[in-house]
Amino acid sequence: MRTWSDSPFPSREELSGVPEGKAISQDNGESRLVYEVKDSPGWLAKLYKRPADAGRTSDLQRLVYLPTGMSQADQDLVDRCLAWPTTRLYDGPDLVGVVMAKAPDGFYAPLKALSGWQDPAPLPLDWLMKPADKCAQVGLRRPDLDLRLRAVEELLAVGDLFARHDIVYGDWSYRNALWNQHTGEVFVIDMDSCGIGSREWVESPGWADPLFPDRSRRPTVASDSYKLAVLTVRCLTAQRQDPLEALRAVEASKGDTSLVRLLRRTLTAARLEDRPKCAELLEAVRRIRGTTAPAGPSVTSGSGAGADNVTTWVKVGPSAGTARPSGTTRAASGASGTDVAAASNVTGSVNLRDRSAARPPASAPESSPSPSSSGPGRTGPGSRSAAGGSGTGATPTQGSLPPTSHTPRPAARSTSRAAARRAAMARGRSERMSQAAASRRPRRHAVITMLFRAFCALIAALCIARYVLGWI
Repeated sequence: MRTWSDSPFPSREELSGVPEGKAISQDNGESRLVYEVKDSPGWLAKLYKRPADAGRTSDLQRLVYLPTGMSQADQDLVDRCLAWPTTRLYDGPDLVGVVMAKAPDGFYAPLKALSGWQDPAPLPLDWLMKPADKCAQVGLRRPDLDLRLRAVEELLAVGDLFARHDIVYGDWSYRNALWNQHTGEVFVIDMDSCGIGSREWVESPGWADPLFPDRSRRPTVASDSYKLAVLTVRCLTAQRQDPLEALRAVEASKGDTSLVRLLRRTLTAARLEDRPKCAELLEAVRRIRGTTAPAGPSVTSGSGAGADNVTTWVKVGPSAGTARPSGTTRAASGASGTDVAAASNVTGSVNLRDRSAARPPASAPESSPSPSSSGPGRTGPGSRSAAGGSGTGATPTQGSLPPTSHTPRPAARSTSRAAARRAAMARGRSERMSQAAASRRPRRHAVITMLFRAFCALIAALCIARYVLGWI
């Protein structure tokens, strides 16, 4: 199941529309309850202890829609590694929670205790911080260097995605990501607390950024890059304490590689602008592992454009017809709660690249909800994972939340811009021709009137001449 694209819910839903099933956690961090949505396997609802304020409401709206403007490679990463918020839950005018995907089964494992094997539980990245013997003692696979590098690559890929879209996660730690012991993959949770551009302070003990000593400025993607570097050296060495000590352990085992140099610059930079970008760390890890970046261009920070080589676009509006394609669900409804295909006040083109019935085309989000507003919107994937972060039992976190109010702009293609320019030129020529024709009409009318009057005068002169000559 894809954790964003396969959401069966609209982007906005009343709380009554997600009936309560099995409870996952209660009074954990910022959430009062996380439960499985009844009759919707794999989807969780997370309810907040208090309604979201205006800033968080705006950030959540932007997050829900943001993947609609991403490249296919970025969407695939979202669907595989992130508990992205898919639906905002309202109780009347108040935003009271979100819907999110549950972590896939690979991120669960039974642990062996003195009383026997326990039921499968979410496996936080925290296990990479433990000695290999401790992992084996509870029945987990001993994490080798390849598994650790795979986990680091996935974490940096997520960090790079966030940086390009100006998403500030803030609470990076090994409690807010789950780990697949067999593949090394990671699953980042607590996404609904992200901010766009910046966010409120939230930090786990032992993760303080030296360039943000007194919290005089809000966290940004630059502060996220430091915490990801700390997470990298700790995942590679299982050393929880001083990150520079862990870095020296990495250097002792790998030598003075480009990755070590980039990590050192990140951890010791005296200015934010001296810190390497997360993409540089990611590229260095990929060179070590011999992997390559996924094909397809990515969106730059703040951009809503998708891949330039995709032309699967269709027109919408009154002339596009009113029939909904067979098999679509209410997830294909527009942001205002109406069917996109049937909306008479919508014109333009939308991208249907790789969209299924549950994955609607990109559309502009609704305006910020007012006290009287309600109704479903677009769909998108979920917020926290099955267990963790501030909403689940196994990986509690604190949180608050981030390119866009969502207002991811629908992806604009160069072909669309060229067509728009041609249409504008054609309209300009038509208008100029109409104006020229209109300016000629008065002149023709004056000439005809003058000729008619001359003709009448000639007839009158002939009649007078005939009368005079006849009298003589």
